[in-house]
Amino acid sequence: MLALTDFSFEFAGRYLYRNASWHIKPGEKIGLVGKNGTGKSTLLRLISGEYELREGIMNKTGGLTIGFLNQDMLSYESAEPILQVARQGLGRLVQLEKEINELLVQIETDHSDKTLNLLAEKQEEFGTLGGYELDNEAEKILEGLGFETWQLNQPLQSFSGGWRMRVMLAKLLLQQPDLLLLDEPTNHLDMPSIEWLEEYLSEYRGTFVIVSHDRFFMDRVVTRVVEIAHQQLYHYTGNYFEYLEQKQERDAMQQRRFENQQQYIKQQQRFIERFRYKASKATAVQSRVKQLEKLERVEEVIEDGVVLKLDFKTKRTPGKMLIHLKDITKAYGAQTVLKGGEAQVLRGDKIAFIGANGIGKSTLLRIINGTESHGGSVEIGYQVDTAFYAQHQLESLNLSRNLLDELGHAAPLLTEREVRTVLGCFLFTGDSVFKKIKLLSGGEKARVALAKTLVQESNLLLLDEPTNHLDIQSSGLLAEALKNYKGSFVLVSHDRYFVSEVANKIWYVEDGLIKEYPGSYPEFNEWFARRQEMLAAQEPKPLKTEKQTTSPSPAKTSEEKNKLGKMEKELEAMQHRLDELKAARAEMESRLADPAVAADLALVGKLGQEYEGLGKQIGQLQKDYDFLLEAWMEAQG
Repeated sequence: MLALTDFSFEFAGRYLYRNASWHIKPGEKIGLVGKNGTGKSTLLRLISGEYELREGIMNKTGGLTIGFLNQDMLSYESAEPILQVARQGLGRLVQLEKEINELLVQIETDHSDKTLNLLAEKQEEFGTLGGYELDNEAEKILEGLGFETWQLNQPLQSFSGGWRMRVMLAKLLLQQPDLLLLDEPTNHLDMPSIEWLEEYLSEYRGTFVIVSHDRFFMDRVVTRVVEIAHQQLYHYTGNYFEYLEQKQERDAMQQRRFENQQQYIKQQQRFIERFRYKASKATAVQSRVKQLEKLERVEEVIEDGVVLKLDFKTKRTPGKMLIHLKDITKAYGAQTVLKGGEAQVLRGDKIAFIGANGIGKSTLLRIINGTESHGGSVEIGYQVDTAFYAQHQLESLNLSRNLLDELGHAAPLLTEREVRTVLGCFLFTGDSVFKKIKLLSGGEKARVALAKTLVQESNLLLLDEPTNHLDIQSSGLLAEALKNYKGSFVLVSHDRYFVSEVANKIWYVEDGLIKEYPGSYPEFNEWFARRQEMLAAQEPKPLKTEKQTTSPSPAKTSEEKNKLGKMEKELEAMQHRLDELKAARAEMESRLADPAVAADLALVGKLGQEYEGLGKQIGQLQKDYDFLLEAWMEAQG
């Protein structure tokens, strides 16, 4: 459907691609990957026609329709309701609807056969193209992307840039182009919307190319991967995880070829040097010189992330309890976001706060930071140093400084080399570190603000969507740094791979209350799925009539009795295990209170980890016990 042949493209004085080729076939689901600066977004703009291809050939099948979602759409404004904006993607259907409405007005005074026949033709075409389902489909997509039904008739200009981007995505999905180009489509989506989009794209009949930093998303939607590297395009079959495996094999093979070639070159050079001045070997020497000149050199494989490494320090150790939230409430006008509840951030906690947009995640980070009014109280522990990253932190950047000075001012103890290393991890390399802050794009400023937050040697980080403007490699570097971080953090993120890598506790909101799961994101997902299954299995009790109230319950069948018996045994076993764990925790508390133990810091650290592990086990087991007990009570009738 589209073929790029022997194409090259120069941007800002350097070639992004040289004599590369790519043939996109119908039905392919492609992930486009590569390190920052290799030209992923540029390639999408070339395909869409926004950039002109001057070297090479691009052939498209006749009538090929292309839809392109890019971050420039954030600034799109319209006074029309978002439902009407999204419907614009239906093109021909919208035009037909307009023509039909005009004919219906005309027919009130013009009853001619010509007008009646034209109306019938338009209505038939409108029905054949699915026009009568037009609004249903538009509403389904908008609601799948996170909009409430009541919001569909609100003007686009009343929404923030991120929500406008969702409308633009809905418009493209309704358009259903032959080739869909999506540049970071998950940047402004929450987890439920990302999961909806994954399901939608898995059933999408057209072809799409996606650039995304979300590894989980790529794994679930793409079946091919194209990598931009060394000014070339490399093609792989499979999802992102399979691409990584194949790339490792290819890199190992290329490295062996490089080493073999280097050995061959050295052999030829030794021969040339040895016999250069010997007349009888002149022909052989010249032959080998020409062979080396014509030799197509194999490039050495340079591992990603070998040089760059992030290391965030803390300047002092806080007390055991960093933050204690009590009865936190928050409302915006008539809309109540948080209704209370209690939560704590303890030393060593690495908490991911997850859930749909609008439940108060970012609000709670601001409440902890002390920059948001609220009900209830926030108690700050001993020696807590907080650093907060959110989009509005861009305002704290000094626009007159360059990147090197701005970061150096935030972390005066870092050497210039260390500052450069940090900036490199956030995609600023070479002379770009001397660029003035005022000349940066919004995404670049966000990366500087994040870097500035992380170098302040705080022991409590509050991070709101820290990976939004990072590529996959930089996101991985940040995850590794946060895993090794000695402090604590609470982060909001929709990047499931990132959350899975860094979090040891999960916060979520249920009925307006802050809830905590004492484990990793994969463990939370497994527990939550079991919980949903258990709740679904509980059939609601029928309303009792007066007769039923005075009549005895029907006798249990043998199958029901067996089921109850099994549940009772499982409850008994869980209770016994809970008692054992609680006894072990009590014994651990006694040991930690022993002055002899307290004097041994290494032993205290080891026992502290075991104590926290017991707490996690007790918390999860108690939740499972409570749900099973509810199910048993329901089964009892």
